[in-house]
Amino acid sequence: MRSGYSASHERIAGVALSLAVLVLVASAGPQLPATPGEAAGYKAYTQNEDIALFLSLADAASPELAVRVVGRTKDVDGYAGRDIFLCVLTENGASEVAAPERSKPTLLLTASQHGNEQSAKEAALRFIRDLAFGDLKPLLKTMNVLVVPQSNPYGNFFDVRRNEDGLDLNRDHVKLESESVRALHRVYREWAPEVTMDVHEKGDDFYRVSIGCVSNANIAPCLQEFSRGVLLADVAKTLAAKRVAFHEYLITEDLGVDTSSGAKELERADRGAVEKMKRYSTTDLNDGRNGPGIYESLAFIQEGASRYDIATVEERTRWQYAGIRAFTSSVAAHAEEVLKTVANARGRLLERAAARTDSDPVHLRMEYVRDPMVPELVIRQFAPAESEVVGVLKKDKKAGDEVFEADLAPADAPAGRKVVTEVIKHWFPNVAPTLSVPRPIGYVVPATRADVVRTLLDHGIAIEVFAGDAPVEVAAYKVTDLVPAKEDYLPPESIEVAKKATTMIVRKGDLYIDCAQAAANLIPSLLEPQSAYGLIRYFKYGLVPDKGGIFAIYRIEKKQDMPLVPYRPW
Repeated sequence: MRSGYSASHERIAGVALSLAVLVLVASAGPQLPATPGEAAGYKAYTQNEDIALFLSLADAASPELAVRVVGRTKDVDGYAGRDIFLCVLTENGASEVAAPERSKPTLLLTASQHGNEQSAKEAALRFIRDLAFGDLKPLLKTMNVLVVPQSNPYGNFFDVRRNEDGLDLNRDHVKLESESVRALHRVYREWAPEVTMDVHEKGDDFYRVSIGCVSNANIAPCLQEFSRGVLLADVAKTLAAKRVAFHEYLITEDLGVDTSSGAKELERADRGAVEKMKRYSTTDLNDGRNGPGIYESLAFIQEGASRYDIATVEERTRWQYAGIRAFTSSVAAHAEEVLKTVANARGRLLERAAARTDSDPVHLRMEYVRDPMVPELVIRQFAPAESEVVGVLKKDKKAGDEVFEADLAPADAPAGRKVVTEVIKHWFPNVAPTLSVPRPIGYVVPATRADVVRTLLDHGIAIEVFAGDAPVEVAAYKVTDLVPAKEDYLPPESIEVAKKATTMIVRKGDLYIDCAQAAANLIPSLLEPQSAYGLIRYFKYGLVPDKGGIFAIYRIEKKQDMPLVPYRPW
């Protein structure tokens, strides 16, 4: 559905804001301030102006809440740029990183990267309200919470997925072309949160809330184990008690295909009756889950069930909020373990990057694989019903027994549908590396590759510059075979390289990227020519060489003296 922004919509939004003001001002007692969505009776989608006023009033009234502007979207025809807000919720009201806050785990929650996934934003605003004024406030004694409630104001206004540049923000966490995603990464770098959650919507699914954890094989396995075995296990129990159907997030796709990169899907002559597979979410780094996860974070995506219409936004918001609340409560309950688990993983990564051994590889390509111990997956889903389902019996009845209203619980399916059990034969829950390389010490990037350098800087990666010409021992990649990609966002269909040790004269002004930093797993993933997650897959960088050519970026595999000074992008 495309909502547009009619005069009636504008009047409704105005009423919502007025009500929000009145309820907030009158809320000295136990009554909570209404979110804009609540004040409007969920008859209109909350707009950025509504959010600005709501947050201004909440910031003034709550000592635990500090609101900052962390970015601004572009001006385009038909829609001027809008501010991107960060809500910082801490026990002492700090708006910046400070020592007392670092003794607690920090959760960063982002919402509505996809503008037409409206319930994410509505639930985030309710979450902010209940942390600042409601019964969630005690959680701030054990954790800090950061919330970006609206990542895509343009998409929200026009009720479309993409932003003002036509970008899918949740496929922009490598290139960082959009100001919205750059703002999210600036917040992440400033706070280095131990936990992140990116909130989205999916189709109208039996599982009203689905949460997925990290899946890229470079991320420490202990983080996935803790995510699944502790946090998601807690969420499942909490939501079951509230009768909100939950499952770890599942992807359905053609068997043997992975369309998660964001590339235009290629037509297949044999598409016909292709069998389907299910797997957990993508291994790619260009999304809001593995993007922060590659820094050894407990990173998640939440997907709420949706029909993408205004009539169901209140119910969808309730499901999203239930998931966010259950998840946050679990993080708070395991605060010390969260801190320890993430700190250990991050510390170990830095040690490995500094040690640099051939036995410590970086994984460049991966595939989804079956688990022989769990060959099938049993799930529940909706199916058409022969007649309307009026409810579910709370206890067994015999044929001929009377059934009263009190005997029935609400049905788990919408009208006209029933819930059935399905056995998934093509179940691929695991990820296995298919191509890995030894972790390098660092990389040399020619000064002529300004677009590459700009992206690395936007990621907060520390860069040094050569202060003078110098002979440097490098490993150069010669491309021995190449089939280029047919679409942007995809790596070459095939690329074979031969690595050769050589001494080259590195020129004054060329750049050096040391891998012994927080981005130790990200740097090789971006700069290796055979990486399925690298800059080589984006046409804008022009990194694909001719067959027989030398890849433009060079590996450093031996410690050596080099005339380096810190690079400053003045």
